Amino acid sequence: MFVKLSADGRVTLEERDNFRAFKLVVDRDAAQLDNVRTNLKSVADVPDAGTAWIFESWLRATVPDAAWQQSLGTMIEKAKPHGWIDEQRKAIKAHIEWKSA
Repeated sequence: MFVKLSADGRVTLEERDNFRAFKLVVDRDAAQLDNVRTNLKSVADVPDAGTAWIFESWLRATVPDAAWQQSLGTMIEKAKPHGWIDEQRKAIKAHIEWKSA
Protein backbone atom coordinates (compact mmCIF):
# COMPACT_ATOMS: atom_id res chain seq x y z
CA MET A 1 0.00 0.00 0.00
CA PHE A 2 1.08 3.56 -0.32
CA VAL A 3 0.03 6.99 0.81
CA LYS A 4 -0.14 9.43 -2.09
CA LEU A 5 0.11 13.20 -1.96
CA SER A 6 -1.18 14.50 -5.28
CA ALA A 7 0.06 17.70 -6.88
CA ASP A 8 -3.25 19.33 -5.92
CA GLY A 9 -2.72 18.51 -2.22
CA ARG A 10 -5.10 15.53 -1.91
CA VAL A 11 -3.92 12.69 0.30
CA THR A 12 -5.15 9.19 -0.51
CA LEU A 13 -4.37 5.61 0.42
CA GLU A 14 -3.65 3.55 -2.68
CA GLU A 15 -3.38 -0.23 -3.13
CA ARG A 16 -4.67 -0.51 0.43
CA ASP A 17 -4.76 -4.32 0.45
CA ASN A 18 -1.06 -4.71 -0.36
CA PHE A 19 0.39 -5.17 3.13
CA ARG A 20 3.77 -6.31 1.79
CA ALA A 21 4.92 -2.88 0.60
CA PHE A 22 4.63 0.55 2.20
CA LYS A 23 5.74 3.96 0.96
CA LEU A 24 4.78 7.59 0.48
CA VAL A 25 4.43 8.77 -3.13
CA VAL A 26 4.61 12.53 -3.64
CA ASP A 27 3.59 14.06 -6.96
CA ARG A 28 6.00 16.94 -6.50
CA ASP A 29 9.69 17.71 -6.57
CA ALA A 30 11.77 17.04 -3.43
CA ALA A 31 12.63 20.77 -3.38
CA GLN A 32 9.08 21.30 -2.07
CA LEU A 33 9.80 19.37 1.14
CA ASP A 34 8.59 22.15 3.47
CA ASN A 35 5.32 22.44 1.56
CA VAL A 36 4.90 18.66 1.67
CA ARG A 37 5.43 18.67 5.44
CA THR A 38 2.62 21.22 5.76
CA ASN A 39 0.29 19.19 3.53
CA LEU A 40 0.94 16.01 5.51
CA LYS A 41 0.82 17.50 9.01
CA SER A 42 -2.07 15.29 10.16
CA VAL A 43 -0.93 12.26 8.14
CA ALA A 44 2.80 11.91 8.72
CA ASP A 45 5.96 13.29 10.19
CA VAL A 46 8.50 13.91 7.40
CA PRO A 47 11.94 14.42 8.96
CA ASP A 48 13.83 14.44 5.65
CA ALA A 49 13.39 13.94 1.90
CA GLY A 50 13.84 10.19 2.16
CA THR A 51 11.72 9.20 5.15
CA ALA A 52 8.16 9.62 6.36
CA TRP A 53 6.55 8.30 9.52
CA ILE A 54 2.90 7.66 8.63
CA PHE A 55 0.57 7.94 11.61
CA GLU A 56 -1.26 4.73 12.42
CA SER A 57 -4.29 6.77 13.51
CA TRP A 58 -4.61 8.29 10.03
CA LEU A 59 -4.44 4.88 8.38
CA ARG A 60 -7.03 3.44 10.74
CA ALA A 61 -9.38 6.39 10.21
CA THR A 62 -9.05 6.05 6.44
CA VAL A 63 -10.24 2.42 6.22
CA PRO A 64 -12.93 1.51 8.79
CA ASP A 65 -13.19 -2.14 7.64
CA ALA A 66 -12.58 -4.57 10.56
CA ALA A 67 -10.73 -7.18 8.50
CA TRP A 68 -8.47 -4.50 7.03
CA GLN A 69 -7.80 -3.11 10.52
CA GLN A 70 -6.71 -6.57 11.68
CA SER A 71 -4.41 -6.96 8.66
CA LEU A 72 -2.87 -3.56 9.40
CA GLY A 73 -2.22 -4.68 12.98
CA THR A 74 -0.50 -7.81 11.69
CA MET A 75 1.65 -5.73 9.34
CA ILE A 76 2.66 -3.46 12.22
CA GLU A 77 3.62 -6.42 14.42
CA LYS A 78 5.76 -7.88 11.63
CA ALA A 79 7.45 -4.51 11.05
CA LYS A 80 8.43 -3.93 14.70
CA PRO A 81 11.52 -6.17 14.78
CA HIS A 82 12.92 -4.27 11.77
CA GLY A 83 12.72 -0.83 13.42
CA TRP A 84 9.93 0.37 11.13
CA ILE A 85 7.54 1.27 13.95
CA ASP A 86 7.84 4.31 16.20
CA GLU A 87 5.95 3.31 19.35
CA GLN A 88 5.90 6.83 20.82
CA ARG A 89 4.50 8.51 17.72
CA LYS A 90 2.42 5.44 16.76
CA ALA A 91 3.80 5.71 13.24
CA ILE A 92 5.07 3.42 10.50
CA LYS A 93 8.26 4.19 8.60
CA ALA A 94 7.93 4.68 4.86
CA HIS A 95 10.41 5.68 2.20
CA ILE A 96 9.43 8.60 -0.02
CA GLU A 97 9.14 8.32 -3.78
CA TRP A 98 9.19 11.75 -5.42
CA LYS A 99 7.49 12.17 -8.81
CA SER A 100 7.94 15.64 -10.17
CA ALA A 101 5.44 16.58 -12.87
